[in-house]
Amino acid sequence: MADSLLSLLFGPDGLSPPEWLRLALAGGSRSRPCCQICGSYGHRRRDCTAVGVIAGVIKSGLRAGESSSGRGGPWRGGRRGGEGGGGRGGPWRGGGLWRGGRGGGGEGSSRGGGHKGGRGGFSPTTTQFQGDAVLVTEMDKMTISGDNDNETIALSKRVLAFRDKQWVFPIRKEYNTTSGQPTYVIANYYELKTSTKTKIVRYVFEMTGPNRSKEMVDSFIQREFPAVVEYLCPDYGGYLYAPEEWTPGKQHFTYPAGDEFEGQTFTLKSRLVLNVDGYRDYLTASDVPTSSILPLAHEETENCVIPVAFYAVSMALNAIIIRNPRIKNTYLIHEKGNTMYDSRKGKVLSQDPCSISGLDTGHSAQIIVGLHASVRPGSQRCLVNASKVTNLYYRTLPMEDIVNLREGTYGQGVNLENRLLDKTEEKGVNQCWTGVLIRVDLPDGTSQHRVLKRVHTGNAQQVIWETREGVQVTVEMYSIRMGRPLRFPKVQLLSFKPQRGSIGRCEFPIEWCRAAEGQKFKVRLAASGSRDMIYHSASAPFEYLATLKDEFSNMFHRAQDNLTLSRFGLDFGRELLKIQARTLAMPRVMMGRNSTADIDSDNGSWRPRGKSFHSPAALLPYILLEIRTGARAVRVDPGVGKPFKGLIIALLGKCRGYGMARTEVAASGEFTLWLTSSRDDPRVDIENLFKGRIEGFKGGAAGVQVPLIFCLLPGSDSRYYNAIKRAGDVLSGVLTICMDGNKTSNQRIARDPGSYCETLALKVNLKCGGINHSTQSDRVLQRIFPELENNTVMLLGADVSHSGRRDLPSISAIVGSYEPSHSRLYSEVAYQKNQEMIENMAEGVRSHLDRFHDKHKTLPRFIVMFRDGVSESQYRQVLDREVVAIDAAVDRAFLQSGIQRNPERPKLVVLVVGKRHHTRFFPPGATDKRHKTLPGLVVDRAITAIYEKDFFLQAHAAIQGTPRPAHYFVIRDDMDLSDTQIQELVFTWSFSFGRSFRSVSYAPPAYCADLACGRARAWIQHKVDDIRGGENLYPASASGSNSSSDITAVAQANLHGIAGDCGRLHEDLKETMWYI
Repeated sequence: MADSLLSLLFGPDGLSPPEWLRLALAGGSRSRPCCQICGSYGHRRRDCTAVGVIAGVIKSGLRAGESSSGRGGPWRGGRRGGEGGGGRGGPWRGGGLWRGGRGGGGEGSSRGGGHKGGRGGFSPTTTQFQGDAVLVTEMDKMTISGDNDNETIALSKRVLAFRDKQWVFPIRKEYNTTSGQPTYVIANYYELKTSTKTKIVRYVFEMTGPNRSKEMVDSFIQREFPAVVEYLCPDYGGYLYAPEEWTPGKQHFTYPAGDEFEGQTFTLKSRLVLNVDGYRDYLTASDVPTSSILPLAHEETENCVIPVAFYAVSMALNAIIIRNPRIKNTYLIHEKGNTMYDSRKGKVLSQDPCSISGLDTGHSAQIIVGLHASVRPGSQRCLVNASKVTNLYYRTLPMEDIVNLREGTYGQGVNLENRLLDKTEEKGVNQCWTGVLIRVDLPDGTSQHRVLKRVHTGNAQQVIWETREGVQVTVEMYSIRMGRPLRFPKVQLLSFKPQRGSIGRCEFPIEWCRAAEGQKFKVRLAASGSRDMIYHSASAPFEYLATLKDEFSNMFHRAQDNLTLSRFGLDFGRELLKIQARTLAMPRVMMGRNSTADIDSDNGSWRPRGKSFHSPAALLPYILLEIRTGARAVRVDPGVGKPFKGLIIALLGKCRGYGMARTEVAASGEFTLWLTSSRDDPRVDIENLFKGRIEGFKGGAAGVQVPLIFCLLPGSDSRYYNAIKRAGDVLSGVLTICMDGNKTSNQRIARDPGSYCETLALKVNLKCGGINHSTQSDRVLQRIFPELENNTVMLLGADVSHSGRRDLPSISAIVGSYEPSHSRLYSEVAYQKNQEMIENMAEGVRSHLDRFHDKHKTLPRFIVMFRDGVSESQYRQVLDREVVAIDAAVDRAFLQSGIQRNPERPKLVVLVVGKRHHTRFFPPGATDKRHKTLPGLVVDRAITAIYEKDFFLQAHAAIQGTPRPAHYFVIRDDMDLSDTQIQELVFTWSFSFGRSFRSVSYAPPAYCADLACGRARAWIQHKVDDIRGGENLYPASASGSNSSSDITAVAQANLHGIAGDCGRLHEDLKETMWYI
């Protein structure tokens, strides 16, 4: 019985029960040299009190289950538990291993007991295992040691002991959730072991002068403190960390004229001893600060999820672990933070990654693989999150070899030509290279590093330089005099920003220039570039895991080979963390006529064969539009090509099969727009077509009915897509569905367009007002709130999209649901200044509440908001600014609606959704690409927040590579939900995304807000490209410098100018899912 229970506990994944536990249960005395329960080397397993406690608990549960009557047996136990349990004894529900009973036993109280024990006190003289149990695996020591080595106290008990403190965010109601199937996963985290030697001091490090690079900081330390280079750890952000006993000989450093450091000054001041012991106590829940538990972060880089005093320790540890690889490996590109790329492992792209008119950028970029490693607070221990990263960098070749002036000629050896760049080519070079640090190799053998400003107006035959002798010559003649004649003298020079403190030349020939090393590629990728990136960076879990282990060992090294770690008393764990997890059961997805979708639990998808949409709509009047290039002059012809018409016939047949009406009606109009060249901007011609032809199909005796435009584009060039979407969404107020001509001409799709048409049919039904499928999340809610009625929950999602430059506006989107299915989400979008916090949150939420009230004549009882795109440093800002705005909108709507209809103010739950993190999970024993973690995987321990409600949820199956789970952090919870309830609801809602018959990677409200931001970005992209290309579209009253006030003035002018020129969503589309 003992063995059968143990195999049940350890799951079917091949883990065998530890020998020491088998022996303890059998009364044996054999053991190994060290204790793997409490992590101590001071005694052996047989002497550890915890062994006896575990064995006693399991034995008592077995006795209760085997000998009791009424609900007996090992699964539920008897009515009265045995020695270690309360009522409902036995190993699974009694005072045994999995869940304490209600009566309390000899060792528990009100609801005490086993591994999944809940409420209740515990005896100070005995040990209750009630957090994450230590026996799970040797690596997953989920308990912590008290002052006495023989006393182990569960983490959940300690967390509950601090409930009376003033918490900023909701804290856990339970440390162990119980829903789903227990399992194990390997997480990409190593333990960072500290010791009594870990004593760290922090100095404020100030540097002034013309060179403020990381390399200058390293050179200063090497010059002034050569004996302790490994022990002095700068964070390159204003601090220097050192061992506690180290002090600098002096604090201020200056250098005379003629010195290599001339003009540079360095200052070390404000010595502070960091509280490493307090940080350790915080992680182990031994103590929590009595002051404000989570003060507002003062800087964007500060993490407000842990107290500021302890965040300083985390920052120090990050600087320490990165020091050794930085000084030992000169080939590493050290980006901001703790990410490093191996410059030796660049891969050239297989195609042009961007859609820049007049320029093929494929030669300019390369994919480089690297490693990210950052210190994270974990439950009971300090962790290092290590992950493989991939990014796009400029190649360090001469610009004459990589500026390709012919689109679509990548790999054909066509590069620079000796002629003036035309306006399109000049704009393309500006878009691709403005703001990039360039190394200029001068004819005299010296080099300068300059930031590119734009393409200059003159070439080397026109621009005049003055020689040292005072003679004025052209740049071409100067090059000849210096013995380095130009090969492209007719090409315009490049204009650079002036160096600080210098009045030298700022225009240089393009053939003297190359990108400096370590420059991240700044251009927005097209669809083809994104596919290429995914193809090169995706790797199966077993490949990812093997690469991660090798790269981490080779790059970071452990203490015996790492002087920095050993000096600070630190070391990395030998193996990645193996932790408990759970796989949630698949939710129920409803199709038409109350039929249920058969979900494949391996990939979270379903095929609705023979089933209709949940609520099929009637097809709107539709128009066919085909765009072609290559004509001598722009013209519009009636009719479309046969392949396009055949694809539409197949699509309408698929819609008919899903129950949509009016699919047999012919198109209201058919047009082919012929354009002259793929290099010409199609925006004006497309807008003229919509205004002159398509708007005439709107209206009629029955009022405005929005037609649907099926548009076949000539390729994947984003300019066509952006122009169509702006014309339909903003100018004419018609719905559009675009199809890529390259994709539809694919032979596989041409032979069998079924799957492609299925994807399009989902969009068609949503745009026409239907519901594709419905998750029965109301059933989950009714289990929580039995009195719940339909239409009482509103889902909201919010996101902000940025342009990548401080002088360009951001776009915010707030989406909301008004139906119980939560499959239809309507969006409000707005332009705002470049910041993450949403300025119009109150207005956007109020608009959704008004529409909900108009539809249901009441307000929702509960509002659940998913906020996407904010970092941990911004959680408090979201709470203090955006949630306050939501409260104001709710209060106003509540007071206006009247107390008779809404006797209770709507309750609010706000979760932050994180996607851009570095956490990954792997199934134990994965050996090939078929082994992946399954949809529904939940991890809420070991690597999550110690006190607050947060969890990782992998709701989807990765189509390529290793799946990335979404991270959810609860910052407001008026509904007082348990961790289990929140996780089940979020997982259920992950199946409500209407555009696919599968679950999505994160909550659909946040997903749809991201889509709406992306669509609104298409409306303004032509203006953004013009500004990036060097055009001053909206002049501001600025002095011309790069000061913050000037950038603010330019940004304000650009915001108002773009908002005025590009317009907003057409009124006729506000009640539609226009962004899908």
